[in-house]
Amino acid sequence: MTYIDLLQIHRLDHDDEPEEIMKALHDLVQSGKVRYIGASSMRCWQFALLNQVAERNRWTKFVSMQNEYSLLYREEEREMNAYCNYHGIGIIPWVPNAAGLLTRPLDEKTARSEFAKGTRYYPEPTEAEADSHHHIASAWVNAKVTSLVMGLSSEKRVEEAVGINGVNLTENEMKYLEEPYEPRLVKGHA
Repeated sequence: MTYIDLLQIHRLDHDDEPEEIMKALHDLVQSGKVRYIGASSMRCWQFALLNQVAERNRWTKFVSMQNEYSLLYREEEREMNAYCNYHGIGIIPWVPNAAGLLTRPLDEKTARSEFAKGTRYYPEPTEAEADSHHHIASAWVNAKVTSLVMGLSSEKRVEEAVGINGVNLTENEMKYLEEPYEPRLVKGHA
């Protein structure tokens, strides 16, 4: 039988009632066409509401949340990541390397440097086995979530991504990278 392992909805559809959304997803799981359901890029209260509707009706609940999360954008730590961790829901961030901003040394005269303000951009090597900025940024996110979604544009990038396996940052390295973060506006949710 052919089925989808994990079907994720992207953002909340405000035109449909939460009951209608969760019943449709539950029906797909019950039919055997889908094994698990998840969601992506919505506010924590919306995600919690959908899961509450499912629980109240004894329907299938979400097992994952795919949200934006990186050293440069950590706003999901405020609510969503805490909610997911408390409820045993997997976190699968997209753009863990901030759309490439964390993959190369920073040039102080670019727009990238403006966006990176407030985050320690590893100006000196850490003690980790990582050999690139990409490995360090990915290892940081990987230590905090279930799995990563990475956009890879070349064979070299695929090899770099595979190279993060076994790269572990020490507690001091994690603190060093996190310390200067400044909260930002939450973005991208409808």
